Amino acid sequence: MVNKKLLFEIGVEDLPSKNLDIFSEKIKKSIEENFKKNSISFSSINNFYTNIRLVFIVNKISEEIILEKKIIKGPPLAKCYDNSNNPTKTGLGFAKKYKTELHLLKEEEIDGQKYILYEQPESRIKIKDIIPKIIEESINKVEEQKKMRWGSADISFIRPIRWILLMLDNKHLQATILGVDTNNYTYGNKINSSEKIRVNNYDEYFTLLKKENVEIDTEVRKDIIQKEIYNIILSNEFEENVDYKLVDELSNMVEYPYVFLGTFPKKYLELPREVLEYVIQDTQKYFLVYKKKEITNFFIGISNVKINKNIVKGHERVVNPRLDDAQFFISKDLSSNIFEKKDFLKRLIFHKNLGSMFDKVQRIIELSSYINTQSYADKKLMFKEIAEICKLDLISNMVVEIPKLQGYIGCYYAKKLGFNNIVSEGIREHYAPRNAEDEIPSSVDAQIVSMADKLDTVVGIFLVNEKPTGTRDPLGVRRSTNGFLRILIKTNFSINLTQLINTSFRVISCKFDELKDNKEGLLACHSFFKEKLISIFKEDYGFNESVILSVINSNKTLNTYEMLKKVQALEIILENSNYEELFGNAKRVSNILKKSNLTLSSNIEENLLRESSEKILYNAINNITDELNLALEKNNYAEYLEKLNTLNPYVKIFFDEVMINTNEENIKLNRLSLLDSINNFYTNIANISILSH
Repeated sequence: MVNKKLLFEIGVEDLPSKNLDIFSEKIKKSIEENFKKNSISFSSINNFYTNIRLVFIVNKISEEIILEKKIIKGPPLAKCYDNSNNPTKTGLGFAKKYKTELHLLKEEEIDGQKYILYEQPESRIKIKDIIPKIIEESINKVEEQKKMRWGSADISFIRPIRWILLMLDNKHLQATILGVDTNNYTYGNKINSSEKIRVNNYDEYFTLLKKENVEIDTEVRKDIIQKEIYNIILSNEFEENVDYKLVDELSNMVEYPYVFLGTFPKKYLELPREVLEYVIQDTQKYFLVYKKKEITNFFIGISNVKINKNIVKGHERVVNPRLDDAQFFISKDLSSNIFEKKDFLKRLIFHKNLGSMFDKVQRIIELSSYINTQSYADKKLMFKEIAEICKLDLISNMVVEIPKLQGYIGCYYAKKLGFNNIVSEGIREHYAPRNAEDEIPSSVDAQIVSMADKLDTVVGIFLVNEKPTGTRDPLGVRRSTNGFLRILIKTNFSINLTQLINTSFRVISCKFDELKDNKEGLLACHSFFKEKLISIFKEDYGFNESVILSVINSNKTLNTYEMLKKVQALEIILENSNYEELFGNAKRVSNILKKSNLTLSSNIEENLLRESSEKILYNAINNITDELNLALEKNNYAEYLEKLNTLNPYVKIFFDEVMINTNEENIKLNRLSLLDSINNFYTNIANISILSH
């Protein structure tokens, strides 16, 4: 059988640069699956892409499919002929399906009943006849949230299709795919060429594209970008500080990358760093250039065409007006003191059911004070000053224009207007951590305000029954929850989280009566925090899930500091086989108490302790009770478990020598109470019974 190469290229309007690799890979996998499903033999599929084309090359594809000879069972013979032995519709229909005559079909008895059979001969199908349909089905199977329609046909794709090249070695496969007739031509770099380029065979395809300034391999484009950037940095003595995520995105925006160095007036270096980063890097997709860790007035850009002075000037003309706009907005904002305009926040709605941004700030102030009393009541802090003004940059022209700069602009303005560094930085840092990679706020003041802000958002959204779903989380509840918990854990704040959530509920509902009775929303909020805490302990810290659950599910209230210490202690102990007996005893005691299902007295009557082994166990417990309680008070959970482990020999002798379910009810209840007292110690830190192997 002859093996060939299949070349398939879709030419489209500009593709979205983000996740282009994922989209191309989805189509490739869909084609692979459909080829295998249709018994098409091939060795591999390579996928390539640029900003206007998706290319797929199927290697060593068979020229035809061989359908082996097989027997196809038809309907029962009795249904194929009537009582007069005339053919029925059933019999004739089966014969027609396989293009034969009913009387030519074989008959065979299967499981006591006769059937008609069709013996399908071996056949061969040319893949050129079925490939177009399979490719179209493969593309249509790929799910993409945003698809476009064009023209009058009921066809959709991620972008309008302009041409399709389909070739099997040196032959063009004529077909219509997604409403577009296939051809044996392609196009070069759309900036430089609009003429068709005839492709005579697979081998010349790559050569023709390179001549037309097209590099379809994204890895090659990335390599070109990185090398050219490095050369510019080296020759100009800049610092090597390249955002490689931007390299990935930019390589998807061009057919061939040409790298250049641009500049902007030095006066714009007075703008806040975040403004320069947003305008030049985030919006215009240029690389900022640094010297001595400071931004310079140079930038590195990528073009789809060969560089000359006019090209560079054109890019500079795009940057300068945007920086000029930013300078204008900042100048206008600083012409008055925005921090004296607190009432302006009443005009900004935080949420239609949770009031204005002014209302939110009042809640942040109250919650911040509560958090402070729980942790730093003895220190003179400035959290209140931060809380009062932390949202005021939302009314600034700069943030209205670029919302992403909230916090950063407030910090910049506060410093310009003479606020001290803790307050100024607190405005910026109260949004932290903004994502999983971001650090928590550096000052205690900002940590308190950040927690209050995030907690108010999460609790509020749950109370108005708009908890995040798989696709919707407009106010970033997940991000706020994770950020809040990360601060709480990393700062070692020993705060009762359960009580803190309830306090936030009270602060919100006292202003909004209709939310006071939403106990379901409050419970859902508690559960959400619990789930996220489990997730952080598991994913960020790598703790054993059984250990996490043993701690969290045995505590009626959530205290992240104490829970972290407990989990850490148990993680260490789990590595020590000497504690397996402790976990086993805890499990046995727990099971006995569950089966008894009795309400037991907390008082153990010594005069009812008949056996020496139960007396010894009772005394052993009493001897270490004070030490256990002291270890708990000091949050020394490793020492607590170590002391508890010393009871193992006495527990073993008790189980070996004492019959718990004796006929004397008072003796039985007293023994169960003794076990219950041990169980209280077993469950003080965690439900260690579930850790038994």
